[in-house]
Amino acid sequence: MNIIKPLFQISGMTLISRIFGFLRDILIAACFGAGGIADAFFVAIKFPNIFRRILAEGALNISFVPMFTKKIDNRDTAKKFYREIFNFLFWLLILVVSIFELLMPSLIYLFAPGFMDSDEKFNLVLDLARISFPYLFFISLTSLLCGVLNSLEKYTLAASLPILVNLFMISALFFIFNNGISDTEGAAKILMSSFLVSGLAQLLICIYACQRLGYLPSIHYPKISKNIKDFFKLSFPAMGAGGITQINILVGTIIASFENKAVSYLYYADRIYQLPLALIGISIGIVLLPNLSKEIKKNNSQLIQVIQNKSLELSLILAIPASIGLIYLSNDIIMVLFERYLFDTNDTIATSRVLMIFALGLPAFVCIKILQILFFARENTSLPMRFALISVITNIILSIILFQYIGYVGIAIATTLSSWLNAILLFRKSLKENFLKISASLPKKIFKVIIVSILMIAFLFTIESYILDINYSFTGIVNFLILLFYIIIGIMFYCIVCSKMAIIKIQDFFNDNKMS
Repeated sequence: MNIIKPLFQISGMTLISRIFGFLRDILIAACFGAGGIADAFFVAIKFPNIFRRILAEGALNISFVPMFTKKIDNRDTAKKFYREIFNFLFWLLILVVSIFELLMPSLIYLFAPGFMDSDEKFNLVLDLARISFPYLFFISLTSLLCGVLNSLEKYTLAASLPILVNLFMISALFFIFNNGISDTEGAAKILMSSFLVSGLAQLLICIYACQRLGYLPSIHYPKISKNIKDFFKLSFPAMGAGGITQINILVGTIIASFENKAVSYLYYADRIYQLPLALIGISIGIVLLPNLSKEIKKNNSQLIQVIQNKSLELSLILAIPASIGLIYLSNDIIMVLFERYLFDTNDTIATSRVLMIFALGLPAFVCIKILQILFFARENTSLPMRFALISVITNIILSIILFQYIGYVGIAIATTLSSWLNAILLFRKSLKENFLKISASLPKKIFKVIIVSILMIAFLFTIESYILDINYSFTGIVNFLILLFYIIIGIMFYCIVCSKMAIIKIQDFFNDNKMS
């Protein structure tokens, strides 16, 4: 299996989407800063996004893709299965969204209890959440269709869809700025409406793409068939296991709502570390799940181990330097991207602290994405769910304890520690079940990667100290270009040294038969 070509396709589209996403967040920071309006907006947009990631990245990708992939050799059987799931999900989502819209005040009390002290803040969150939540309907159906496209190895379209969200929201922000809309509450509602419309646009594009491939979905009166039962039997534990990172973030948001600006700090830091997580863990996971499922169906044990080892090795080779780089550049990144207008120096310092802690957990976040796939491809969702539950309970306990002493920083620490616990549990169990057999070269390579990553930071420190540094006397665009320069030369230094030390052998990842 060649994992590089589809990985580059997905990572390329993801990178473009994240660049637009950063532009969107820069404009949001300029428009709302890190105060009450921003906190309300971020809490409201988290409602559909967290449920989307739990449902779409959990139940739909984890349960649907392996089941659909194993039926794909028989086109009629695969089509029947997919249409039954789409139809049932269509009606189920209408019911779920309707119930949540009615119960929204109670949900806000549950997920953001700190907002109950202010009627103005509560009412704004309520209005924004009711605008945003129907997005869950559109994006969940879109995710199912993307599962079909990925299983058919049409990765690019599915990976490019998030770009639409950012383009719609950026357009709305330019509309707000160009028309001089000073009512920040009204501006927040306009921005949230653009978010909702982007969900509809994504769904329509996916329907058209699937129709061209002969997989047009159909809507009719729902019936609970064997396919539906089998799907949901896997889906319920998958919801928790696949969305564990989001559940931990949700826990953090609930607790952070008791501290002013804390929700915003966590949101902005989360946006930064999500970039390497998406480029590495999520992208590799998208490619790994359907391909690993196919090989497991064929019972090709040798190739299964090759695929798994290549994926885990590549993930760590990329995640470790990204983690160390984020820690070193955290303050510069936040300052360059967000510090302007209502987002001040104190906000930069606070957000960079959170980012550094999240960065320490990046290898764990990435490993969770990869290790869970080893279970999901074998249609085992119960074990990852148990580990996810242990992680969530640990996160809740640590967050509550640490928040009392060190505030929002404690939430970030709890999230990172609980994620490492989840990764360790998954790794140990995958070895015990013989799902994974680590190649002899991997531990040595990881040690070398850590050394090279530290050398990369020393190299960047030398450049920043003696040649070129980011400072407030430069314009925003100049500082951005300097930051981009740091990132590019850091990556170049890392790749060159890794190549010289024989850590990275690109040809191994193109060679289907060689265990790297």
